[in-house]
Amino acid sequence: MALIRENPSITQRELSEQLVVSLPTIKRAMAPMVEKQVLERKGGKRFGYWEIQGGK
Repeated sequence: MALIRENPSITQRELSEQLVVSLPTIKRAMAPMVEKQVLERKGGKRFGYWEIQGGK
């Protein structure tokens, strides 16, 4: 969450590289957060950004 807070436009691929885990691991970890509306993707894949709901 700290990486997303620091850089909301970070991609899942960039997260996987910085955290040294596979892309599927990132997607699997983020899916429940998106489903529970803790994280929301605004905009498109290329120029979008992540928004942490509730300002946490």
